[in-house]
Amino acid sequence: MRDLRVSEILVKSALNRSGLPEYDYVLNPYSGCFHGCIYCFAPDFTRESEARERWGSTVFVKANLLEVLKREISSKMRGLVGISSVTDPYHFIEGKYRLVREGLKLLLANGFRISIQTKSPLVLRDMDLLARYRKSLDVGFTITTLDRNLAEILEPYAPEPSSRAAAVRKLSEAGIKTWIFLGPIIGGINDSHAGILPVLELAAETSSRVIYDWYTPYRGSTRMMASSSGVKDGGRLVPSAALKAELRGWLFEKAAELGVEINSQEDEWLRKPETGKLF
Repeated sequence: MRDLRVSEILVKSALNRSGLPEYDYVLNPYSGCFHGCIYCFAPDFTRESEARERWGSTVFVKANLLEVLKREISSKMRGLVGISSVTDPYHFIEGKYRLVREGLKLLLANGFRISIQTKSPLVLRDMDLLARYRKSLDVGFTITTLDRNLAEILEPYAPEPSSRAAAVRKLSEAGIKTWIFLGPIIGGINDSHAGILPVLELAAETSSRVIYDWYTPYRGSTRMMASSSGVKDGGRLVPSAALKAELRGWLFEKAAELGVEINSQEDEWLRKPETGKLF
Protein backbone atom coordinates (compact mmCIF):
# COMPACT_ATOMS: atom_id res chain seq x y z
CA MET A 1 0.00 0.00 0.00
CA ARG A 2 1.20 3.50 -0.82
CA ASP A 3 1.24 6.34 1.67
CA LEU A 4 -0.83 8.77 -0.42
CA ARG A 5 -0.70 12.43 0.51
CA VAL A 6 -3.06 15.13 -0.75
CA SER A 7 -2.43 18.76 0.19
CA GLU A 8 -4.29 21.90 -0.85
CA ILE A 9 -2.38 24.98 -1.94
CA LEU A 10 -3.28 28.45 -3.21
CA VAL A 11 -2.03 29.77 -6.55
CA LYS A 12 -1.71 33.23 -8.05
CA SER A 13 -2.26 32.15 -11.65
CA ALA A 14 -4.24 29.42 -13.37
CA LEU A 15 -4.07 29.83 -17.14
CA ASN A 16 -0.38 30.04 -17.97
CA ARG A 17 1.46 30.59 -21.21
CA SER A 18 2.62 27.26 -22.56
CA GLY A 19 6.21 26.21 -22.99
CA LEU A 20 4.95 23.74 -25.60
CA PRO A 21 4.73 25.36 -29.04
CA GLU A 22 1.52 23.53 -29.99
CA TYR A 23 -0.49 25.22 -27.19
CA ASP A 24 -1.15 28.84 -26.33
CA TYR A 25 -1.88 28.10 -22.66
CA VAL A 26 -1.76 25.23 -20.20
CA LEU A 27 -4.01 24.52 -17.25
CA ASN A 28 -2.57 22.26 -14.56
CA PRO A 29 -5.17 21.83 -11.78
CA TYR A 30 -2.84 19.61 -9.76
CA SER A 31 0.86 19.43 -9.00
CA GLY A 32 2.25 15.92 -8.84
CA CYS A 33 0.52 12.83 -10.16
CA PHE A 34 -0.62 9.58 -8.56
CA HIS A 35 0.03 7.46 -11.66
CA GLY A 36 3.71 7.14 -10.80
CA CYS A 37 4.98 6.50 -14.35
CA ILE A 38 8.69 5.82 -14.04
CA TYR A 39 9.61 7.40 -17.39
CA CYS A 40 7.83 10.70 -16.67
CA PHE A 41 9.55 14.02 -17.36
CA ALA A 42 7.17 15.98 -15.11
CA PRO A 43 9.08 15.60 -11.79
CA ASP A 44 11.78 17.83 -13.25
CA PHE A 45 9.18 20.52 -13.97
CA THR A 46 7.21 20.31 -10.71
CA ARG A 47 7.77 23.14 -8.22
CA GLU A 48 6.79 21.35 -5.03
CA SER A 49 9.79 19.36 -3.83
CA GLU A 50 7.67 16.81 -1.96
CA ALA A 51 5.76 15.94 -5.13
CA ARG A 52 9.05 15.62 -7.04
CA GLU A 53 10.65 13.34 -4.48
CA ARG A 54 7.56 11.24 -3.79
CA TRP A 55 6.40 10.97 -7.37
CA GLY A 56 3.27 8.85 -7.53
CA SER A 57 2.43 9.34 -3.85
CA THR A 58 1.97 13.10 -3.33
CA VAL A 59 -0.34 15.51 -5.09
CA PHE A 60 -1.00 19.18 -4.40
CA VAL A 61 -4.49 20.44 -5.24
CA LYS A 62 -4.74 24.02 -6.44
CA ALA A 63 -7.74 24.78 -4.27
CA ASN A 64 -8.44 28.29 -5.57
CA LEU A 65 -7.81 27.45 -9.24
CA LEU A 66 -11.38 28.10 -10.41
CA GLU A 67 -11.60 31.42 -8.59
CA VAL A 68 -8.35 32.58 -10.20
CA LEU A 69 -9.38 31.23 -13.61
CA LYS A 70 -12.64 33.21 -13.50
CA ARG A 71 -10.65 36.40 -12.92
CA GLU A 72 -8.14 35.68 -15.67
CA ILE A 73 -10.48 34.68 -18.47
CA SER A 74 -11.72 38.18 -19.27
CA SER A 75 -8.20 39.50 -19.90
CA LYS A 76 -6.77 36.56 -21.85
CA MET A 77 -6.66 36.41 -25.63
CA ARG A 78 -8.57 33.35 -26.82
CA GLY A 79 -6.44 30.39 -27.84
CA LEU A 80 -5.75 26.68 -27.46
CA VAL A 81 -5.43 25.39 -23.89
CA GLY A 82 -3.60 22.15 -23.10
CA ILE A 83 -5.02 20.21 -20.16
CA SER A 84 -2.59 19.28 -18.62
CA SER A 85 1.17 19.53 -19.27
CA VAL A 86 2.84 18.27 -16.06
CA THR A 87 0.16 16.13 -14.44
CA ASP A 88 -2.65 13.85 -15.53
CA PRO A 89 -5.81 15.94 -15.25
CA TYR A 90 -7.97 12.91 -14.52
CA HIS A 91 -6.15 11.02 -11.79
CA PHE A 92 -8.57 9.75 -9.18
CA ILE A 93 -8.83 12.79 -6.89
CA GLU A 94 -10.41 14.71 -9.77
CA GLY A 95 -13.47 12.63 -8.90
CA LYS A 96 -13.67 14.62 -5.66
CA TYR A 97 -12.34 18.05 -6.57
CA ARG A 98 -13.82 18.38 -10.11
CA LEU A 99 -11.36 21.15 -11.00
CA VAL A 100 -10.97 19.88 -14.55
CA ARG A 101 -14.69 19.62 -15.23
CA GLU A 102 -15.46 23.08 -13.86
CA GLY A 103 -12.40 24.54 -15.59
CA LEU A 104 -13.54 23.08 -18.89
CA LYS A 105 -16.96 24.63 -18.44
CA LEU A 106 -15.45 28.06 -17.91
CA LEU A 107 -12.99 27.86 -20.79
CA LEU A 108 -15.34 26.36 -23.37
CA ALA A 109 -18.20 28.72 -22.54
CA ASN A 110 -15.80 31.65 -23.03
CA GLY A 111 -14.50 30.70 -26.46
CA PHE A 112 -11.26 28.86 -25.68
CA ARG A 113 -10.31 25.69 -27.53
CA ILE A 114 -9.21 22.66 -25.54
CA SER A 115 -6.83 19.75 -25.97
CA ILE A 116 -6.92 17.13 -23.20
CA GLN A 117 -4.22 14.51 -22.62
CA THR A 118 -4.76 11.76 -20.06
CA LYS A 119 -4.29 8.11 -19.17
CA SER A 120 -7.59 7.84 -17.35
CA PRO A 121 -11.07 6.71 -18.42
CA LEU A 122 -12.39 9.15 -15.79
CA VAL A 123 -12.55 11.58 -18.70
CA LEU A 124 -15.74 9.73 -19.73
CA ARG A 125 -17.46 11.29 -16.73
CA ASP A 126 -17.42 14.53 -18.71
CA MET A 127 -18.81 13.01 -21.90
CA ASP A 128 -21.83 15.34 -21.82
CA LEU A 129 -19.59 18.40 -21.83
CA LEU A 130 -17.18 16.99 -24.40
CA ALA A 131 -19.99 16.05 -26.77
CA ARG A 132 -21.63 19.47 -26.46
CA TYR A 133 -18.40 21.25 -27.40
CA ARG A 134 -16.98 18.60 -29.72
CA LYS A 135 -16.08 21.16 -32.40
CA SER A 136 -13.87 23.03 -29.95
CA LEU A 137 -11.84 20.23 -28.40
CA ASP A 138 -9.94 16.98 -28.78
CA VAL A 139 -9.01 14.24 -26.32
CA GLY A 140 -5.72 12.36 -26.38
CA PHE A 141 -4.76 9.21 -24.51
CA THR A 142 -1.19 8.29 -23.70
CA ILE A 143 -0.78 4.62 -24.59
CA THR A 144 2.84 3.64 -24.16
CA THR A 145 1.97 -0.02 -24.60
CA LEU A 146 -1.12 -2.21 -24.70
CA ASP A 147 0.78 -4.99 -22.92
CA ARG A 148 -0.66 -5.07 -19.40
CA ASN A 149 2.42 -6.68 -17.83
CA LEU A 150 4.77 -4.12 -19.32
CA ALA A 151 2.44 -1.26 -18.36
CA GLU A 152 2.51 -2.44 -14.73
CA ILE A 153 6.27 -1.89 -14.77
CA LEU A 154 6.31 1.45 -16.59
CA GLU A 155 3.05 2.93 -15.25
CA PRO A 156 2.49 1.10 -11.97
CA TYR A 157 -0.55 3.03 -10.73
CA ALA A 158 -2.08 4.28 -13.98
CA PRO A 159 -5.33 2.82 -15.35
CA GLU A 160 -4.84 -0.34 -17.42
CA PRO A 161 -4.14 0.22 -21.12
CA SER A 162 -7.26 -1.78 -22.02
CA SER A 163 -9.42 0.74 -20.11
CA ARG A 164 -7.80 3.59 -22.04
CA ALA A 165 -8.43 1.81 -25.31
CA ALA A 166 -12.09 1.33 -24.36
CA ALA A 167 -12.36 5.04 -23.52
CA VAL A 168 -10.85 6.04 -26.87
CA ARG A 169 -13.48 3.90 -28.58
CA LYS A 170 -16.35 5.48 -26.63
CA LEU A 171 -15.18 9.01 -27.30
CA SER A 172 -14.65 8.31 -30.98
CA GLU A 173 -18.09 6.73 -31.27
CA ALA A 174 -19.54 9.91 -29.76
CA GLY A 175 -18.00 11.98 -32.53
CA ILE A 176 -15.26 13.49 -30.37
CA LYS A 177 -11.90 13.93 -32.06
CA THR A 178 -9.36 11.59 -30.47
CA TRP A 179 -5.64 11.04 -30.68
CA ILE A 180 -3.11 8.67 -29.18
CA PHE A 181 0.24 9.65 -27.73
CA LEU A 182 2.60 6.75 -28.40
CA GLY A 183 5.40 7.55 -26.06
CA PRO A 184 7.84 7.64 -24.78
CA ILE A 185 9.36 4.96 -26.97
CA ILE A 186 12.11 3.44 -24.82
CA GLY A 187 14.99 1.47 -26.29
CA GLY A 188 14.70 -2.25 -25.61
CA ILE A 189 11.45 -1.78 -23.65
CA ASN A 190 8.48 -0.85 -25.84
CA ASP A 191 10.15 -0.33 -29.21
CA SER A 192 9.29 -3.58 -30.99
CA HIS A 193 7.09 -3.63 -34.09
CA ALA A 194 4.94 -6.33 -32.51
CA GLY A 195 4.35 -4.20 -29.41
CA ILE A 196 3.57 -1.00 -31.29
CA LEU A 197 1.32 -2.49 -33.97
CA PRO A 198 -1.74 -2.94 -31.67
CA VAL A 199 -1.58 0.76 -30.80
CA LEU A 200 -1.60 1.70 -34.49
CA GLU A 201 -4.47 -0.70 -35.08
CA LEU A 202 -6.44 0.95 -32.27
CA ALA A 203 -5.79 4.31 -33.88
CA ALA A 204 -7.08 2.99 -37.21
CA GLU A 205 -10.18 1.55 -35.56
CA THR A 206 -11.03 4.84 -33.82
CA SER A 207 -9.85 7.28 -36.54
CA SER A 208 -7.36 8.65 -34.03
CA ARG A 209 -4.26 10.56 -35.00
CA VAL A 210 -0.99 9.26 -33.52
CA ILE A 211 1.79 11.37 -32.02
CA TYR A 212 4.97 9.49 -31.15
CA ASP A 213 7.96 10.54 -29.06
CA TRP A 214 11.25 9.13 -27.80
CA TYR A 215 12.38 8.63 -24.23
CA THR A 216 14.42 11.48 -22.75
CA PRO A 217 16.44 10.75 -19.58
CA TYR A 218 15.56 13.61 -17.27
CA ARG A 219 16.96 13.52 -13.75
CA GLY A 220 13.73 12.29 -12.18
CA SER A 221 12.99 9.65 -14.79
CA THR A 222 16.58 8.40 -14.74
CA ARG A 223 16.32 7.86 -10.99
CA MET A 224 12.96 6.08 -11.25
CA MET A 225 13.99 3.89 -14.18
CA ALA A 226 17.21 2.89 -12.41
CA SER A 227 15.33 1.86 -9.28
CA SER A 228 12.81 -0.28 -11.17
CA SER A 229 13.53 -4.02 -10.98
CA GLY A 230 11.59 -4.51 -14.21
CA VAL A 231 13.82 -2.32 -16.36
CA LYS A 232 17.07 -3.68 -17.71
CA ASP A 233 19.12 -0.73 -18.89
CA GLY A 234 22.26 -1.86 -20.68
CA GLY A 235 22.74 1.76 -21.75
CA ARG A 236 20.11 1.53 -24.46
CA LEU A 237 17.02 3.13 -22.93
CA VAL A 238 17.52 6.20 -25.10
CA PRO A 239 16.92 4.94 -28.65
CA SER A 240 19.96 5.20 -30.88
CA ALA A 241 19.92 7.27 -34.05
CA ALA A 242 19.85 4.05 -36.08
CA LEU A 243 16.88 2.69 -34.13
CA LYS A 244 15.02 5.98 -34.45
CA ALA A 245 15.56 6.03 -38.21
CA GLU A 246 14.46 2.42 -38.66
CA LEU A 247 11.43 2.75 -36.41
CA ARG A 248 10.38 6.07 -37.88
CA GLY A 249 10.36 4.54 -41.35
CA TRP A 250 8.35 1.54 -40.18
CA LEU A 251 5.87 3.75 -38.25
CA PHE A 252 5.05 5.87 -41.27
CA GLU A 253 4.88 2.86 -43.58
CA LYS A 254 2.55 0.93 -41.28
CA ALA A 255 0.45 4.01 -40.51
CA ALA A 256 -0.04 4.65 -44.23
CA GLU A 257 -1.04 1.03 -44.69
CA LEU A 258 -3.65 1.34 -41.92
CA GLY A 259 -4.84 4.80 -42.95
CA VAL A 260 -3.58 6.42 -39.75
CA GLU A 261 -2.32 9.99 -39.61
CA ILE A 262 0.95 10.18 -37.68
CA ASN A 263 3.60 12.70 -36.73
CA SER A 264 6.33 13.09 -34.13
CA GLN A 265 6.03 15.20 -30.99
CA GLU A 266 8.89 17.26 -32.38
CA ASP A 267 6.75 18.21 -35.39
CA GLU A 268 3.52 18.71 -33.45
CA TRP A 269 3.91 22.49 -33.38
CA LEU A 270 3.54 22.51 -37.18
CA ARG A 271 -0.09 21.50 -36.70
CA LYS A 272 -1.00 24.39 -34.40
CA PRO A 273 -4.24 25.87 -35.76
CA GLU A 274 -4.30 29.39 -37.09
CA THR A 275 -8.08 29.73 -36.81
CA GLY A 276 -10.86 28.33 -34.63
CA LYS A 277 -10.48 24.87 -36.10
CA LEU A 278 -8.40 22.37 -34.18
CA PHE A 279 -6.79 20.40 -36.96
